[in-house]
Formats: sequence, C-alpha cells, structure tokens
Amino acid sequence: MACNTVHDQYLISYLFYLVIRNLLHPEISPEEAAQQLNLDISCILAIRQTWYLQGRSASVPKSNTLDLAWQYIQNESDHHRFTNMLRVSPIVFQVLLDLIQEHPVFYNHSNNPQTPVQTQLAVTLYHMGRYGNGASLEDIARIAGISEGSEFEKAWMDNRVGFQGSWRDGWVMYDGTIVVLYTKPGLNGDAYYTRKSNYGLNLQVGHNF
Repeated sequence: MACNTVHDQYLISYLFYLVIRNLLHPEISPEEAAQQLNLDISCILAIRQTWYLQGRSASVPKSNTLDLAWQYIQNESDHHRFTNMLRVSPIVFQVLLDLIQEHPVFYNHSNNPQTPVQTQLAVTLYHMGRYGNGASLEDIARIAGISEGSEFEKAWMDNRVGFQGSWRDGWVMYDGTIVVLYTKPGLNGDAYYTRKSNYGLNLQVGHNF
C-alpha cells in the first residue's frame, strides 16, 4: 500500500472536514453555498500548490568533522590522516588551492558570501574519495557542516556554467581518459556507466590561448 504524501493527508483531512461541516450545517442559502464553494476550491488549490505545508527549521544541525583535516595538517606525523581523509597530501592540496583560489567562480557580489575556497576544495576531494552510502550528499553535508544545496541552485549552475567560459575557446582539447570508479555512484549512477562496462569519470584536458 502506497504511503500518502503530506499533501494527500491534508486533502483527506480537509475533505473529512467538508463532510462533517455539511452534516452539521445542511441548510444554507444559495449565496452562502456559492461563497463556501469558492472558499473550498481556494483551500484545495492552496494545499496542492503550496510547496512546503509544514514548518521548516531555520538550520539543520551539522557537525563539521572536516575541520579535523586542518588539525592534521599542523603536525607532520598526522599527514597520513589528512591524506586518508582528502585523498591527497597536504602539499598537493596546497598546490591545488593556489591554482584555483583566484578564479572568478569563487567570488560573487551577493550579501551571502561563498564558503571559503579551501573548504570547497576539501569537500570536493572528500566526496570524490567516497563511494556507496558514504558518498551521499546528505552524509557529506553533515560531515562538512554545510548545506546540501537545492534543485534551484543546481539549475542556476547548469544555466550559467555548462560548457561556457574558457572551455569554449579551448585549443588542442581532447578526451578519452576514463578514471574508473570503485563502484556505481549512488546518485545518478547510470550516467557514469562507460562503453568499457564499468563506472568512471571521463578526464578531459584542454589548453587555452
């Protein structure tokens, strides 16, 4: 038996209310009946069209376990723990950070500043180093102490990034190198299936002038 959604539960409750109301108040004038019908239709439409019918908490509690990486980097004897967490050594991490931190994509003119580039890079590396249930957006967000994002934000990125920018002016661009993944990704896994009958990421390299 399928579970009712919150919207279905509200509709069932409202219809039950209509039955009780009509039993208790069977005789009303045509004008009152017309007004009540319009009100009922408005309520039903509001239930169907309202995205969130229940209150949402201002923030979801999360614990930033990823901060351990910054503690590991302080002591050379803990560098192997940093590598285990982010899959690169502290030196490689710093090189990657130096290469990307000045890119315009990490800056905006919003009143809500972006997450620091260092954290964004760490989250990306942590996510790429996980598979199965541990690679879900929810788990990564809880560990990193950040938001999972929303479909609106994803659509915004798709519309503005895509293959635009420096990719469009690429020269001697080529692809064909597949980075094989350990297992099928939990999110949109079929999209990672390759012609070589495994799951992987296609590595594309380009040079721009």
